[in-house]
Amino acid sequence: MLYKTRGIVLNKIMHTDHKMIVHIFTSEYGYKSYMHYFSLQKNRKKHSLSLHPMSVVELVAEQKNNVSLEYIKEVRLIHTSNPYEFDVLKSSVVQFLNEVLLKILCQCGCDEDMYLYIENSLVNFQHKEFSPDFHLRFLLHLTKYFGCFPENNYSEKYKTFNYQTACFDDNGSNPAETEISAWIHILLKQELFSNDKELKPPYHLRNKILQSILSYYTMHISNIKGLKSLEVLNVILR
Repeated sequence: MLYKTRGIVLNKIMHTDHKMIVHIFTSEYGYKSYMHYFSLQKNRKKHSLSLHPMSVVELVAEQKNNVSLEYIKEVRLIHTSNPYEFDVLKSSVVQFLNEVLLKILCQCGCDEDMYLYIENSLVNFQHKEFSPDFHLRFLLHLTKYFGCFPENNYSEKYKTFNYQTACFDDNGSNPAETEISAWIHILLKQELFSNDKELKPPYHLRNKILQSILSYYTMHISNIKGLKSLEVLNVILR
């Protein structure tokens, strides 16, 4: 059976000289693994560019009985992530988000709203002015689609973010925790592509905020420890 769908490429692994395994988060079927053949040597570069991680593609795939991997018959590039290669700041953010998405989407079924959120975010990120806090807001807003978006009940009384209850409470006594919680409150209020230069956390806090968000993900969504791109991201955004 042939079917057409749209998807975000998460990973590709060369299997032999003429075929690769591709992991794609699709709009209609969720996370899927595909086998992709390309017989002509001259087409290697074209297929490699089309299936570059974090690119958006439209594909025609074939589902066969008793075969674990479905086959990509046709693939058309909709949005490429290649331009990020010429922008160190954006490329470091995209590589980091790619690694996070690969870890958390591998068990996801169909969720068209989540898919559209991710695709629109990636496409707009390429064209918008760079914001060093984009990845923080992206990850916070993404939790909506996993059913664990934090309640932003921050107030003079409730100043500490509780990772277990996903809301702010008055149990914190550590000033550092209170400061990070205040920034989480601000980021939750902001639009994804907010460019409010007056409300940007300083570098030394940005890394701590990110670690807090990753801890929240590990608690509520999936264990995402051991991110290889995290250290690079922290250095680049310094």
